Amino acid sequence: MDTILRFLVEARRRSVFRSGGIYIVGAWVFIQVAQLALQSLEYPDSVLRYFWLVSIAGFPLALVFAWRYDITAEGLRRTPPADVSEAVDPGLRAPDFILLTALLAIAVAMSVGVINEIRQIDPVSVAATSTGANPNSLVILPLRNVSGDPTQEYLSAGIHDSLISSLSRIRSLQVIARSSTRNLDRELGAKRIGSLLNVANVLEGSVSRIEDRVRVSLNLIDAATDTSIWSKNYDGDFHDVQSVQEESMRAITTVIKGRLSSEDEQLLASKADVRPDTYEAYLRGIFQLHKESPEGYKRGIAILTDAIDNDPSSALAHAALAYGYGKLGHSPFPVDGAYEQSKNLALKALSIDDSLPEAHLAVGMYKLYYEWDWIGAEYALRRAIALNPNLADAHYHYAWMMELMGRGDEALRAGEITRELDPLDPFMLGWLADQYRSAGLYEKAIETAREAIDINPQHPVAWLVLGFTYSEMGRHAEAIEAHQALQDNRFWKHAIGIVYANAGMADEAAAVLEGLGTIKGFLTWRVLILAAMKNDDEFFAALAEARSARPPWFPWFICWFQQTRYLAGDPRMQAYAAELNLQLKTDST
Repeated sequence: MDTILRFLVEARRRSVFRSGGIYIVGAWVFIQVAQLALQSLEYPDSVLRYFWLVSIAGFPLALVFAWRYDITAEGLRRTPPADVSEAVDPGLRAPDFILLTALLAIAVAMSVGVINEIRQIDPVSVAATSTGANPNSLVILPLRNVSGDPTQEYLSAGIHDSLISSLSRIRSLQVIARSSTRNLDRELGAKRIGSLLNVANVLEGSVSRIEDRVRVSLNLIDAATDTSIWSKNYDGDFHDVQSVQEESMRAITTVIKGRLSSEDEQLLASKADVRPDTYEAYLRGIFQLHKESPEGYKRGIAILTDAIDNDPSSALAHAALAYGYGKLGHSPFPVDGAYEQSKNLALKALSIDDSLPEAHLAVGMYKLYYEWDWIGAEYALRRAIALNPNLADAHYHYAWMMELMGRGDEALRAGEITRELDPLDPFMLGWLADQYRSAGLYEKAIETAREAIDINPQHPVAWLVLGFTYSEMGRHAEAIEAHQALQDNRFWKHAIGIVYANAGMADEAAAVLEGLGTIKGFLTWRVLILAAMKNDDEFFAALAEARSARPPWFPWFICWFQQTRYLAGDPRMQAYAAELNLQLKTDST
């Protein structure tokens, strides 16, 4: 016991305990900083164990150093023994240099070993594997136009879109939607892209065309390892492009899945041939429609109309044109007759080829947003999803039908599928946030809206939903601030009138209402602002006007929008609900 006590006294004299305490505090700070650094570099938390090992292994080295040496104003000195009665030289001697060199060598060896271990860990691939990406998941990056001719951009974009449409119909594959691929930075590399989208495979490639000769180069990459697992160059005439796509579709599906199922074989065998000139017109038309601008819709519809005039038997051209008119019908300023055109074209496409999911989607949209045929709309949308489980637009419209029907759990499941299929599309994320808001999941709504804003700060839907969410939470100043981000947008800026009304700012809400004028496209905001202001008589007058104008979301005025729920007991609202066969909601339901 005396020996232990003497040792402890001597350790205290040599400041071993003090040095040990300082080391522990320093090691704790070191680990905290390391954790923050690893998070910013996207390394997994498991890498932190190496820093713990270094800290623990360094502790005895620190104690040995503290026992043997003191750090003084004169530099490093040996600690003299306690029983030395006369002055001794504390300077370092040869054994001290040997000991210090050994301690330093051990510390450096440990540090180098840990650094080498960490360097062998790729943060992105670890993140991708840790998320459990579906091994049959795939993102197709936009194909590069390497023709040296900008006018051939439609060809690379069209083949890219066609590959997505074709591969997404393979039931066992999970294919990321086209709109998310537009927001990807190719320079991130396959590993980073795989991690961002939680996919296991990345397909990249290029297209070149010189006169009638076309080369399509494709390369399939394993995202976790960043290694090519399949590649192919296709050379031929332009009229061979369709067969190139079918061959590559077969090869890619086989490589990812290992074999083709009987359903896959049947799908590949059933693909109808399309005339080369019609197919080129289809690619040009889809390229314009995907610009999602008034000019793009106009040009795309004109190109596809000519294609149908030249080839009336083309189901593909009819379905594409139905899609174009459907988008026009669902826009903030709907084009008169767009949905009727979309329906007729879609039915014609289905009479030629009943297996086109986009045609069933167009029928479903017409029945949902214009005809108000809920049974027919649900059947058509379910049919589109059955034919193409990866068709994000079909899940999106199905989600909003379920919201209308009051089937909230189904609605959220469908909305969340759109995130899985189209994770970088601010439109899909913004409306999913609105579903969360409607369900009372306010924090989730804010998080999802912010996610959409991070992708595209200019996209209006996310700011719209963010403002409405804050407004319902009673955070009116934040709601107004969010909607002020919409003030440069001709259509969406008027939504702030609803936020003003919710905040009790009646004069400001009335000023927004007055600024709407008589423009038919602004009926949505007139209806909802009047409801938020609880101006019942003017609200029902505006609602009757909307009933005649038939904006796509008219049924949602009756039983979904939070602003109109207080009118559930009004006989006028009940009459509308009975006409549409809808169940009214109150604030408590």
